[in-house]
Amino acid sequence: MPPNDPTRSIDQALSMVSNTDPDVLDSDELAGYLEAIATIRSWCDARQVRATRRQRQLASEGRASQPEHALSDHGRQSSKDAKAAAEREEVCTSMPSFEDALDDGTVTAGHVDAIANATRNLDDAERAEFVGEAESLLAEAREQGVDRFGKGCRDLAKSIRARHNAQAAEDELERQRAQSKVTRWTDETTGMHKTLIECDPVTDRAIWSAIQSARGRLRRRSQQTAGPKPTWDRLTVDAVVDAVTDGQGANSRLVVHVDLANLTDSAGSLCETDSGTPIPIETMRRLACEADIIPVVLDGAGVALDQGRAKRLATAEQRTAIEAMHATCVFPGCTVGIDDCRIHHTTPWQHGGNTDLDDLAPVCETHHHLVHEGGWELTIRPDRTATWTRPDGATHWTGPTNDRTNPAA
Repeated sequence: MPPNDPTRSIDQALSMVSNTDPDVLDSDELAGYLEAIATIRSWCDARQVRATRRQRQLASEGRASQPEHALSDHGRQSSKDAKAAAEREEVCTSMPSFEDALDDGTVTAGHVDAIANATRNLDDAERAEFVGEAESLLAEAREQGVDRFGKGCRDLAKSIRARHNAQAAEDELERQRAQSKVTRWTDETTGMHKTLIECDPVTDRAIWSAIQSARGRLRRRSQQTAGPKPTWDRLTVDAVVDAVTDGQGANSRLVVHVDLANLTDSAGSLCETDSGTPIPIETMRRLACEADIIPVVLDGAGVALDQGRAKRLATAEQRTAIEAMHATCVFPGCTVGIDDCRIHHTTPWQHGGNTDLDDLAPVCETHHHLVHEGGWELTIRPDRTATWTRPDGATHWTGPTNDRTNPAA
């Protein structure tokens, strides 16, 4: 008989299993023997469904314990299996055709459990739509193994949930987008610089698509090059840099603030990146061989720093010059780094101010709001002496702000 043949009675299956010695069967005979066992198991599972339903009824009347307890205590099942059996009964109650098919052995308990697993997190309306597909699901269950049927059930549940929750899913994505952020910090123990990116799934996929593409490109390149191969972690880090710099990581812009003496004979005291991170002079020299050198000219020579009103925002060259003079926000005592500051027009651009270096200063978000919404005034002279004036007209503070000054000078 073919597998799960409904014409095979339980009596035939029981007789075959009880009167046959599997140790002497050949491959074809074992197939029939296993089919008989599957028929008996399905028949027993169908009877267990009915017993569980009765136990649930008695429990609702206060005359018995809950089905899970009975299945565990008297059915000798683990708590996990007892819970699965109880859920199996709920599926069969809502989809009686599956209980009939379980009874005649044309489906297994695994098929019913696949439905329970797929619908566990659906709400009532979503589950009702799923149950409406019972007949087509039963036809598939009779033709498919448990794994394939389970995948189909999950796909169906997912599509139903998507239809019912399209707006909810979009709202959740927008919430995740709003909470996305990038955090940078330095581990004080190891000195390692760390960057944590928290983002929504769509953004994450875009990021990792670029990283994986870059990693594959770098891996192929390393395989064609003699010498030691990079570790997977190092390759991934290089891929992140490659993706972020659009493949120009090896020739990216490098800005280093360094004393002339330090550059020539290591006798100076200043050698740091534009973000204020000190680096060894030898490291700076090595990086300089791999990057474009950006001369930081503070007096305007070589680079047109003053843009007047031709541009609304500070140019890259102007920002480079400002970074050479300031490591932090120019408010006294503020330690917010230059990377997290806005370039502020001391004479507002909309009030006729120029986008010239003498009129630009870095301020953090807090002190930027202090000027624009808080009524404070900031002025700065060409020698980078700043004056902060309170809304009542009193001078809060005046003094130099060039915190890149060589401390040995």
